[in-house]
Amino acid sequence: MRTQKSNVGEFNADVAANGGYRYTTNAPFSSEVANLRMTQATVALIPKDVKSILDVGCGDGTYTAELKRSFPNAKVVGLDPASEAINRASRLIPSAQFQTGDLLNRDTLPNEMFDICVIRGVIHHLPDAQKGIVNAARLCKTLIIIEPNGNNPILKWIEKNSQYHIDHEEQSYSSSQLLAWCESTGARKIAIDYVGFIPFFFPTPLAKIIYFFQPLFEKIYPLKKYFSAQIVVRCDGVT
Repeated sequence: MRTQKSNVGEFNADVAANGGYRYTTNAPFSSEVANLRMTQATVALIPKDVKSILDVGCGDGTYTAELKRSFPNAKVVGLDPASEAINRASRLIPSAQFQTGDLLNRDTLPNEMFDICVIRGVIHHLPDAQKGIVNAARLCKTLIIIEPNGNNPILKWIEKNSQYHIDHEEQSYSSSQLLAWCESTGARKIAIDYVGFIPFFFPTPLAKIIYFFQPLFEKIYPLKKYFSAQIVVRCDGVT
């Protein structure tokens, strides 16, 4: 869950206080396995011979590093408006490239095309989500979006009551809304899936129980559509 919001102060503060984002630095079991499932879902959608990947909202670079390890021969670029996060990522992950940039400001975006653009945990921070998706689509051949499952009524309650979610301006979107925004890019093919069942910062004993049953839960469509942790969308032919 990284950001491209207009006010990046909260995220710079996270990096300064924790040496990285809370979900990636000294993360509890629940955050580790939640992040792992998102990484698995992302990597599964990227061709092994990919030449270039743009990680939009790369934050502290943790997920960018995972992409680079999975695709060592690809050019991997991380983009984020939080300068503290970019500085940390540049120091710790020299195998990838990093730059500051705001997904809502096209003047700050890379002046090149990528095979794959990954937007992982970013859209729910944007004041104009559709604009962010459209801008990202202009940078790539294939767009991959990973977002908190906005069909989940429990998540909706948390967004309105968790101070962390409030401070970071988090809001999730339904799968139908995400699909509508993706369709506005002109993508020729759009596929959607739902993965993971473990929330970040969830009590470890309960997280381990859910983790054991997670592969089974992901096979039950109504259950995963409305109670899984993440929506995954792949848009092909977006340019």
